[in-house]
Amino acid sequence: MDGGREGRPVVLVAEPQALPGMWLEDVLADAGCAVSGPYATCQDAAESLDETPPDFAVVSVDLNQGPCFPLACALRRRGVPFALISGNARVLDAFSDVPRFDRLFDARDMVSAVAARCAVPGCPRACPMLGRIAAGEAVALDQCPTACRA
Repeated sequence: MDGGREGRPVVLVAEPQALPGMWLEDVLADAGCAVSGPYATCQDAAESLDETPPDFAVVSVDLNQGPCFPLACALRRRGVPFALISGNARVLDAFSDVPRFDRLFDARDMVSAVAARCAVPGCPRACPMLGRIAAGEAVALDQCPTACRA
């Protein structure tokens, strides 16, 4: 479901599995959020950013057609805070500051993460490598994913 703002924070959900995606949508809607998604691929989620700019995003590391890191970089560049659902998937060091959830997590923990990050003005964190990227400096892959250099 693509939610409208209507005074509610918009939360983008990028989750490739139908049931967990619908569950997240229900949990977030019940908490008073408008939901953009769920999106199964990084590309679909990234394309939605202009149409429905989110206040927060919940992103599975393993999306259909590849990992979520290009989407995570796009969210960072836009200043949108997000949480990752990682399960056993490897998370790059560039995202060590991002809240992470295992595949089995309590809905209240996710709602708390969304509320904490959406409620604080100026809370979104810029990509830590943005200055180096803008200056055209080399960026090592262990510092920032390749997609951040675009």
